[in-house]
Amino acid sequence: MGVSVDSDGAGDPVPGDGDEGSGHPVVWLFDEYARPHWKQLVGGLTFTTVEQFPARLPPVLIGLAIDAVLLGSGPFRLPLVPRAWLPTAMADQLRLLLALLCGSFAAVALVNFFGRRVLGRFGQSFQHEIRTEVFDTVQRLELDYFDEHDTGEVMSILNDDVQEVQTLVFGVLARGSNMTMTAVATYAYMLWLNWQLAVVLAVVPFVLFGLSYWFSNWIEPRHQAVRERVGDLNSRLNNNVDGVSVIKAFGTESAERDRVRTASRDHREAQWDAHWAGATMDPVSRTVSQLGRVVTIVVGGIWVLTGPPLFFTGTLTPGALFTFYMFVGSLLTSMQGIARVVDGYQNGKAAATRLRDIVANDSVVERSDAADLDDPDGVVTYDDVTFTYPSRDEPTLEGVSFDVDAGDTVGIVGSTGAGKSTVLKLLVRFYDADSGRITVDGRDVRDVTVESLRDSIGYVSQDPFLFYGTVRENVAYAHPDVDDETVVEAAKLAGAHEFVSELPDEYDTQVGERGVKLSGGQRQRIAIARAIARDPAILVFDEATSHVDNETEVLIQRTLDELAADRTTFMVAHRLSTVRDADHIFVVDDGELVERGTHEDLLARDGLYANLWHVQVGDVTALPESFLQRVRRGDTA
Repeated sequence: MGVSVDSDGAGDPVPGDGDEGSGHPVVWLFDEYARPHWKQLVGGLTFTTVEQFPARLPPVLIGLAIDAVLLGSGPFRLPLVPRAWLPTAMADQLRLLLALLCGSFAAVALVNFFGRRVLGRFGQSFQHEIRTEVFDTVQRLELDYFDEHDTGEVMSILNDDVQEVQTLVFGVLARGSNMTMTAVATYAYMLWLNWQLAVVLAVVPFVLFGLSYWFSNWIEPRHQAVRERVGDLNSRLNNNVDGVSVIKAFGTESAERDRVRTASRDHREAQWDAHWAGATMDPVSRTVSQLGRVVTIVVGGIWVLTGPPLFFTGTLTPGALFTFYMFVGSLLTSMQGIARVVDGYQNGKAAATRLRDIVANDSVVERSDAADLDDPDGVVTYDDVTFTYPSRDEPTLEGVSFDVDAGDTVGIVGSTGAGKSTVLKLLVRFYDADSGRITVDGRDVRDVTVESLRDSIGYVSQDPFLFYGTVRENVAYAHPDVDDETVVEAAKLAGAHEFVSELPDEYDTQVGERGVKLSGGQRQRIAIARAIARDPAILVFDEATSHVDNETEVLIQRTLDELAADRTTFMVAHRLSTVRDADHIFVVDDGELVERGTHEDLLARDGLYANLWHVQVGDVTALPESFLQRVRRGDTA
């Protein structure tokens, strides 16, 4: 296991990091997710193995019938059965052979039924285990991962790559074990019939295995390319569906069609490259297999008609030649499937690699001794906090320190990109600080469980997301069992009750996917109500009024005073009017906390806050030239 090292030097195992991130991806996949179902896997493969011995018995019985019963040219014998136990009369021998023939058919059907049932159950359970565990891992990844990877790519991994697990189970494990045991059972019977001819014909499988090994190395990068192109195509389709309103508004349907055509063409070319490689191997393996049949007929025919050729000794009966021909055909037909097994294996390996890569990404990790944060007062302290996004080189926050008492209202303002939203994302543990400490009621947020920490915080982002469902379900999302009175009260405090009451089904109105049936301001108020409904000790509004009109903002501001009376409230704001009545206002600039105080204090200081205020009230003449130059460079909003 890898170790996630915190700023204080403590480390905890990180799932998917270190050892899990190395080694063979298919071995990792089975080791990680098949363990709870290993009995089903072993049972299914055992049935598949056992099946091949009765399945190969009919050619042996028919060959014996030809020699001992019909032609009388060979002894009546059965594998592993003492000759003294066998009947001597031809009629009895024939009846025994017919009974064994029917018994072998019944045994194959029965064992095949149980094998498919048990292995199928394993395959579905294995796939379910991977899908749920990988999805859970995805949920715990730091937000930076989703900033760097498109939603369509993530969905491709969760859907397409997880689906490929079935290929590993049925196309590789089941078929591979079937082929292996077919070869073992067949060759065991062939050695029993005529070990000399069996040894000669063993050359063919070795040739096929050699070809398959070369083919495996040849086709692997082609399947990896296919998986990558699938992700690219899904990303393009997902973006276009999500942005269909923008596409229509700008009339770019033709350009988007060309982009999708390009992504689809790239996928087609990668798919064709892999298909062509597989199609090349198939006729080669067929040719080698047919040569085995030819060798059997030529050598065996000469042996039966004129005696042992070349270095062979002993006799070969017509029935034995028939059995050998049937076995060689069965063996080589099975061996021809090596190309498909290798093809499926490489496809599954590519999928397993992508699954392992997503699990290997760093996530916010709970310490093994983390305890619940029970009923906090809401005292928050930042102590020399520094943080750099994984995808960046320069720190986003550096040396940020402040103390907030329980029940205080704090406004965080600053230029666009200054790091003000990042300050609060660290409090919620969307990310962990690189150094320094963040505490709630004196407890490091890394020492408490993530669930209890976030249960104590009501978070409203600047881009409200509503789930498909009703207004009631979205308001009560964090605690679905809350009563209707709590839902309505939260909506009233968020300024949402009035418009919800005018909806066709009021609180039972469907909001549509992502809340598309509501306006931006309505979605924002529902999101605020959702945060209020959980009754947290700390409220975090990350530009939560950025999508509402001035009238709605006034309505929300009035209710925020009531909300902030008995809980700690943080408000990241672009509109300074939102935070002018806050107990403390922190001004963030280029990742540093450069000013702090009340609205009046900061205006009197005539610093960055005062300049931002002059911009918003339209007093441009009061702005210094240095600030205007900064605006021209694009360093502020």
